[in-house]
Amino acid sequence: MTRLPEPGIVVPRFMPAGLPKAARGDEFKPHLMELTGTVTDNYSNGSDPVLCVSDAEGRNWTVELAGRARNAALGLTKAVAMPGDPIRVIGHRTRRFGEQRIKAVHLTIAGRAYPLFEGAIG
Repeated sequence: MTRLPEPGIVVPRFMPAGLPKAARGDEFKPHLMELTGTVTDNYSNGSDPVLCVSDAEGRNWTVELAGRARNAALGLTKAVAMPGDPIRVIGHRTRRFGEQRIKAVHLTIAGRAYPLFEGAIG
């Protein structure tokens, strides 16, 4: 039997980013993790900016970036992260089992730092 929400209760699919993580029902783990590897592909100009990264163990990761406006303000353009560039990512890993995806809060690409979200790191 299909379960429907209680009358009068609306559960929005997307919550504003400014709300606390607990209120958003976040799909990412609350603690930060570090990922080091090599950029394999760059889709930073798309509607959902991402980088593809291969780590030292050969796993392929999808690194979600900030919005395009924030990336542009930081100077994080498609030309900054080229395939083969070393990268260090600090961010929140997804809660989904087996999925290699991380929401970046700070990037270091070829020695240059990009703080995607101010105050996210201590």
